[in-house]
Amino acid sequence: MTELEEYFLPLLDKKNDFRESSFKKLKKAVTELNLDKPSQIISVTGTNGKGSTLEILSNVLNNCNYKVGLFTSPHLIRFNERIKINNVAVEDNEILKTFKQLENLEDYKSFNFFQLFSLASFVIFSDRKLDIWLLEAGLGGRLDPVNCFDADVSVITKIALDHEEILGKGLENIGKEKAGIIRSNQDFIYGEGEIPESVKKVLDKLNPNFYKVDNSSFELENFHSNSVGIAKKILDIKFERIDSSNEIKKLRGNPNYGRCHQLKTNLIVDASHNNDSVKNLGTFISNNFSKSKIKAIFTCNKIKKVEDLCAPMVDIVDEWYIPKLDSDRLINSNLINRYLLRQGKKINVGCDLNQLKQKIEKQEKNSLFVAFGSFILIGKIYESYNFRI
Repeated sequence: MTELEEYFLPLLDKKNDFRESSFKKLKKAVTELNLDKPSQIISVTGTNGKGSTLEILSNVLNNCNYKVGLFTSPHLIRFNERIKINNVAVEDNEILKTFKQLENLEDYKSFNFFQLFSLASFVIFSDRKLDIWLLEAGLGGRLDPVNCFDADVSVITKIALDHEEILGKGLENIGKEKAGIIRSNQDFIYGEGEIPESVKKVLDKLNPNFYKVDNSSFELENFHSNSVGIAKKILDIKFERIDSSNEIKKLRGNPNYGRCHQLKTNLIVDASHNNDSVKNLGTFISNNFSKSKIKAIFTCNKIKKVEDLCAPMVDIVDEWYIPKLDSDRLINSNLINRYLLRQGKKINVGCDLNQLKQKIEKQEKNSLFVAFGSFILIGKIYESYNFRI
């Protein structure tokens, strides 16, 4: 265990706080830190596509010589992935030093791990005197740390059912929380799908410069077309000197880690962890590997419903592997097993990743392994291959 990971241990045990009072303390802390803000802040929320949209933007802006800070969550392998400057993850010592600096905040003890990590990213970006901050909301939007700032552009990529236990039941309640990042004097982009009435009410009240983006006119392999379209729209309205089409095309072939990433010839890893994102994965597999025998490597977090995540893949997958992983955040494998047995599926329960690697390395003809369901699972698979992001 690294010094940074050891420092984080007690913080990771703190319960997430999703309340008005906590958000007010966050705003107070941001003021207390006296941050040097950049010329542009771009905040992105939504059920799916946040990280991909920001990944495209970060790459293009960095290639065009802007100094760019990228804050995303969660990570796959190392905590450092959450804070990148010019596409390079910040090192342990800088994160640790910044966290210790935050201990001087008046309300330090009231903040949970994610809130502190967000504040640390803001401090690091401020210290580095960057041109642009790209900020991903971790959950919702209205009470998320990124909403401490009045962004120049705010984005809702898409609204689908996820985290209802926190954001409220149904699309309207989820939309209301995510619409909290909208400001009257900014550019606002909504991605694919119907706009919930709760979001329309905020738009009518605040009247931002509104753009609706439904996918992209050209494909960028490894990235969903709506993420491409949103990123292009941001570049067109805020960075006119950039030839957005040409710069995005330069990213062809770039991997999108944790999202339909072909890690090995016969292994695809995807951190899809809600019904909507798994449907996208299923479409990707059906369109590109229709002649392959699909073998799923699957698990999910305790708070998820197994049927929501498995159902979109049930008719595509021929055989299921439920690995044994060391994490108390993952669901009991018996619950997955029972659901899949009812579907009449062939299931392998309790295998470890080394056993799975041996099966993958056999390179069976027309066989494709697809790992999905949890960031934890995908991170463990990357680690097993000594992969570094």
